[in-house]
Amino acid sequence: MAGHPFSERIKSGKPQIGAWMQIPHIMVAEAMAQTNLDFLLVDGEHSPIPPHSLLDILPATERYGMPVLYRVAWNRIELIKAALDNGANGIMVPMVNSGAEAIDAVSSAKYPPAGKRGSGAWRASNYYQQDTEYRESANSSLAVVLQIETREALNNLDEIASTPGVDALYIGPADLALSLGMEPGKLTHELLNACQAVADAAKKYDIAAGIDVASIEHLSRLQQMGLSLFTYGSDPDFVLQGGRAVAKDFHNAFLAK
Repeated sequence: MAGHPFSERIKSGKPQIGAWMQIPHIMVAEAMAQTNLDFLLVDGEHSPIPPHSLLDILPATERYGMPVLYRVAWNRIELIKAALDNGANGIMVPMVNSGAEAIDAVSSAKYPPAGKRGSGAWRASNYYQQDTEYRESANSSLAVVLQIETREALNNLDEIASTPGVDALYIGPADLALSLGMEPGKLTHELLNACQAVADAAKKYDIAAGIDVASIEHLSRLQQMGLSLFTYGSDPDFVLQGGRAVAKDFHNAFLAK
């Protein structure tokens, strides 16, 4: 899929695996860009990475050709356009619960006549040196991913999925579980049914569906359901896992003597 616009890669239905970036530092970005993941999901909702931090992060990831999907803190045009003007390859919008909210998100990410994004992609257009070329391709090449995280969203799946310009629906399993009255962390029967409903709605309108997974062991089952866009793990998680693995191996080596 090398060379294909990020939106096409997502919509292709071919499995894509990314990881969350939550530590706002260029060294982390540069290291994660060399992991051979398909993309990084930079989190502006539940971590301290506002859109202006992309000015440091993106040059580091672009050096290694790593696409960045940026999750905005909320469905607001100033957050979406700031991320895209910085040069993000796409945006993820949390808590999209209706067709009207889906239209707002897409409109914020698209230039007229498809949307209301204003001209001014300062970094994304290489400081306006390729402004015309950027605007001509942006509407089709930049990914728009909407999160399904509530019972309300499940009830409005058809109108959300049918919104022109949406590339993928992405399940937020923790918030969705809470909305359904369940404790997060388990793939319960009810949650799996919700995942299937999201996958079916996405397939109906020829877009992708995805989810954050707690275990690699879940991937096969979820892919069989029709999901193809996945995230697993985060930079703090990788540090913790790596450090604990070293500590365990070290102590086991001495205990074995």
